[in-house]
Amino acid sequence: MKPTRSKTLPCAVFGHNYVKTKTNSDHTLELVCSHCNTVVKTDPNGNFEELSVSNKHIQTTLRQLFHLKLQISKPNFLNHIEKPY
Repeated sequence: MKPTRSKTLPCAVFGHNYVKTKTNSDHTLELVCSHCNTVVKTDPNGNFEELSVSNKHIQTTLRQLFHLKLQISKPNFLNHIEKPY
């Protein structure tokens, strides 16, 4: 039997108390346990998948790249306005 920390003891005895943190565009949910901060994601069928550290790192990197792409692709309209003389 694994030793449990006092922070995860309620989860070991009663189970996790998940709170919805995000709804993704593919109709999946991201849930976080209010006691131990365990993050899980649901698949389209409703099954739980625990996010590993590498998945979190990949996910944050992809999110940063997406936001950078949005910033680069935005046209800057202020530079294109003709100034009256």
